[in-house]
Amino acid sequence: MARLLAAVALLAPATGFVAPVAPASSSALRADASGMDGIQAPTGFFDPLGLAAKGSAEDFERRRITELKHGRVAMAGFVGYLVPEVYKWPGYLSPTNDLKFEDVPNGLNALPVVPGLGWFQMIMVVGWLEAGPFAATRSEFAGDFGWPYFGKQIQSAEEKKSKLNMELQNGRAAMFGVLGLIMQDAVNGEVTIFPGTDIA
Repeated sequence: MARLLAAVALLAPATGFVAPVAPASSSALRADASGMDGIQAPTGFFDPLGLAAKGSAEDFERRRITELKHGRVAMAGFVGYLVPEVYKWPGYLSPTNDLKFEDVPNGLNALPVVPGLGWFQMIMVVGWLEAGPFAATRSEFAGDFGWPYFGKQIQSAEEKKSKLNMELQNGRAAMFGVLGLIMQDAVNGEVTIFPGTDIA
């Protein structure tokens, strides 16, 4: 038994010198994706689970558009998570419930305080965006829905590609950032998601 363990111990480091073999379908996509937006050093084409090799080009574009949308929501969520720490809107969130904006707590504690009609309005706006303006890409760039960039339409294809690439990278960072804010809020013990329960 000791000899077997010694042999395994000696052979294990040697496997580090063997080059990994990539599956053919994934490497073919990597060759096609070398100039794709969002691929930057040091990770390059980062797909450890091989999800990009599954499905068609249309599936991949749909996933990229979904990633951009999630990044946009995360960027807005990150800013929306921080702003109430320093500023609250004046006036009433719900006049019928006598609920002012300043009475709504920050972070996850705001979830049970917002009235049902407020949640309904937010869901309807998101549904309208998904079914209307954000339903289809309006150019050869995934996620370009034709909305102006700070009031101006970008005409240069190179500039548009650069801006969309920056947005993709910032969206990825914001997804991790907002997740970090939520987790910090949830684990510090001051959050009660469901009042009257032990779920915090």
